[in-house]
Parts: sequence; structure tokens; C-alpha cells
Amino acid sequence: MNDNQAILESALEWWDDQSYNDDRWLTFEQKQMLFTKVNTPVGEAGVSYEGKSINEYTWGRGSRVAILWSQMHGNEATATYALHDLLLYLQLYTSESWVQELSRKICLKIIPMVNPDGANRWTRRTAMNIDPNRDAVALQANETQILMERIKRSGAEVAFNLHDQRNLFHLEKTDKSAVISFLAPSADYERSVSPTRRKSMNWISHLQESLKKVHSPGAAKYTDEFYPTAFGENVQKMGLPTILIESGAWPNDPNRNVARRLNFYLLLQACLTLAESHKLDTYTKQAYDDIPLNDNKQWDVLFKNVCIGPERESAVDLGIKFNFFPHKELKQLRYTAVIGDIGDLSNHCALHTIDAEGGWFENGKKLPRLDEVATFEIHQNNGLTKVINGAVVKN
Repeated sequence: MNDNQAILESALEWWDDQSYNDDRWLTFEQKQMLFTKVNTPVGEAGVSYEGKSINEYTWGRGSRVAILWSQMHGNEATATYALHDLLLYLQLYTSESWVQELSRKICLKIIPMVNPDGANRWTRRTAMNIDPNRDAVALQANETQILMERIKRSGAEVAFNLHDQRNLFHLEKTDKSAVISFLAPSADYERSVSPTRRKSMNWISHLQESLKKVHSPGAAKYTDEFYPTAFGENVQKMGLPTILIESGAWPNDPNRNVARRLNFYLLLQACLTLAESHKLDTYTKQAYDDIPLNDNKQWDVLFKNVCIGPERESAVDLGIKFNFFPHKELKQLRYTAVIGDIGDLSNHCALHTIDAEGGWFENGKKLPRLDEVATFEIHQNNGLTKVINGAVVKN
């Protein structure tokens, strides 16, 4: 493993050749089918409230152990796909000397779908309507009891808590979408930097440095408010360094393949680092502090310079947000685009920005309304722009 960057770049080339484009709605049955391609040893950690298996995969036989879990929230599957990609890649290249060396040094404990009942409903919560990420103390749900038990028994020296975030996040003071966000969770209200949390910060600083080699904006980070019943905070409090990785949106990428690709890259980097964790000792706290914060002013679509009113008396911006829902017949996600804000949005950004160039909203016959479906016409001197469910369909 003398040239980790070459290993990582070769892995990305493999990933790009796969042409993945799976739907963001990943059900339990689809996950089971997907992971049949993976020959990694697997056991049943337990069952969900509705009796679905919660599986734990084990890769490697080394003494340096990491535990990773995904889809604690059933509607957050990007990292589940990336964990599949990682295990498949290590399986396909098992004869490579670096993979063999890695398997002797490290051991991965992977729970790719903590909340299978929620996954089938495409919801954050369990079948009992409990938010599992606010149940790390009371442990009232089957799923959280199983996860906490596996964490405590893992013997891990680092934990990866893998989630998805909403489309509205971008890097503070930029128009770059936060396709990846990190956090070293606080373990108390004072947001103390304990030795455990400092290790988490060093891990994240290392991952950020690596990420920027293949994705120049890098990642954002969340603010570190303490949530007393959340898993990241409580696992950190147990003395196990915990890294939150959140997958986000990117322009023209509805299925979050950019985030999936970068998760795959970061997870492989984490494996290589786990085998050589002395590299983490070189980072200062400032390296973590320098990671830009998340901001939440990003729209799915932003229409600029739209005239409204019967006399075109105001020129405004229209922020459009997508509300996603599972289409049960198609077994795919769909969305309803609604008007989320109206006014001066000059300090906002978007995944897709359209300059209406002073076009007139509905010829002044009606005004835009908050939370209305984003289906309307913009009349311009050179023609008509029709918008249906947030998408321009004709110019």
C-alpha cells in the first residue's frame, strides 16, 4: 500500500465503468437482491419490528476494526449503495497484493440497512414511528437496540455513521452544493474537544484532504450542537471516535450518483487509513476548523428576475423546492415541485438557475403563491417559457 492515491484513482476508474444509476428509493428486498453479488461473510444481527433481517457483513480478519452503518433513516440509501460498491470492489480485486495486505490488517463490521421497515416506506422513522437517531439512550426500537449492541460488541476503534441530507445544503459563502458533509459529533452541551472527539476531527481532516484531490470543492461540515439522544453523540461519549458522513445533492444528478461515487472513494480511503492510522496524528484542530460550514440556502431550481403583478411592478426571484415521495406503482421516487420563496434571493443559490430576464409571471393574471405547485408561464418579449412541476418544458 505504498501508493494509496494510485489505488484510489484506479478504484474510481472501476466505479465509473459500472455506470451505476439506481433509484434513491432502496427497499429491503432490493437491498437483499443487490447484496447477493457480494460474497462477504454475513450474519443476522437481529430483526426489525416487522421481522425483516438486519444483516451485518464482516470483511477482513485484522485487529484494526471499524464499524459502519447506513440507512438508519429508511429514506437515506446513498451510502448503502456505496457500501455495496466497496465490498464488491474488494471482492473483485481480492488477488491484488494491497487487498490481501489490507485484509490481514483491518476488519470491517458493516450494517448496510439498520431500518428496513422504514426503507420500504421511504421514511426516516421505524415501523413504530420512532426516529432511530433520537433513540440512542432509551433504545425503545428493535432496530436501535440491535445497532447499539453491535457497536458495543464490535471492538471497533472508529465508527462511521452514514446518512443523506436534504438538497438545500451548500458550502457556506459559495454556490457549491454540499455533495458530502462531515461532522465530529459533540459528546456534551459544552462541545468539548475530548481526546475521542479530537480523533474524529483528525479522521475528517484526513478524509477532506483526500476528497479534494478528486472533488475540488471538498466537503462541508455541520455545526456541532449537542443532541443528547442521537447516536453519533452517544457513541462518541462511549469513547469510540465517530465520523458522520452525509450524502447530498449535485446538479443534474437526481439519483445522487456523485455522492455515491465519493462515498465509495471515502470509504476505501478510510480502509487504507485504518491500516496506517499513524497518519492521522499529523493533523491540527485547525485543519478541521477550516472545513467550511454547511449553509441551507440552496434551491432545486431558482428563477431570477421574474416580473410579477398586473403592472409588472415588482421583479423577484422564485425559489423552487422538490418534495420527494415514493411512487408505489413505479417503485421509484417522484417529486412535486413547489414555490418555496418569493423575493430577493440574491444571496441564495440553486442546483439549476434560470434567468427569466424580466419575463412576466402569468402575464400578470395571477401572483405566485408560497407552497403552490410550480406550474406556471413566464411571458417574455422573445416568447413564452412554460414551467411544469418545476421543469422548463418549452421556450
